[in-house]
Amino acid sequence: MPHGRIKIVTDFLPGRSSIRRNLVALSILLALTAIAGAVALKPSRHTPDAWDNLKKKIQKRSQVDIFEDFRSGLDSWESVANIATWSYDAGGLAIPGKLALLSPTIPLQDYNLDTVTQIVNKGFGIVFRASNLRNYQVAKLVVDGRGAMPPLAIERYTVVDGKESGRARVRCPGTFQKDTLYNLHLEVRGDRYTLFIEGQLIDSWSDGHTKTGGVGFFCSGNERARVAWVRVTHNTDVTGRMCGFLASLL
Repeated sequence: MPHGRIKIVTDFLPGRSSIRRNLVALSILLALTAIAGAVALKPSRHTPDAWDNLKKKIQKRSQVDIFEDFRSGLDSWESVANIATWSYDAGGLAIPGKLALLSPTIPLQDYNLDTVTQIVNKGFGIVFRASNLRNYQVAKLVVDGRGAMPPLAIERYTVVDGKESGRARVRCPGTFQKDTLYNLHLEVRGDRYTLFIEGQLIDSWSDGHTKTGGVGFFCSGNERARVAWVRVTHNTDVTGRMCGFLASLL
């Protein structure tokens, strides 16, 4: 099985302790300024609660950067089938089987999902806002025709307590070339979701059934796809990186 990494980044400053010492005060000041108003910083009989709330808000504002290229195996993926239905191709790309979730992403709420994927046969399912294997959102890429360059469609729906609802289908503009690895970008914000393929807006929709949860992939029946990597990011601005550094100290 290929070897490599899954990388989770929540820090901001370089590892050298001298730089950290010199910038800690400035980082704290800037981060607290960024979340000003969240907690009243004044004497109170409820100081411990205020401090806990402040730490929670710093953690929530912290940068998240989770990268998976499947080279270290599939230990970071959670599946009802113990990931046994997944495999690798000769080049080390992952071949999804039954639904599996990237475990470090499950606690998340809002984020960007980026992945490079090739549809080999029929379709490929992207899952997001998955709190577990029975509650999640789906955006499924489906080959919608025949030939060397068939059209592509998106089927999206919600699964709550294992039951599917709200299925909709959107035809993608242009045609689909089977041997191409495509860059997919999905933005998850509140109850709003926006999907891009190769930088082109494909669909944008709302659904409030799921509030938090991570990402996953699946292929059903005769579907087959290959995935090169997946990245999940959030709060990647300067404030997010500083809050990540503060969270590591607190």
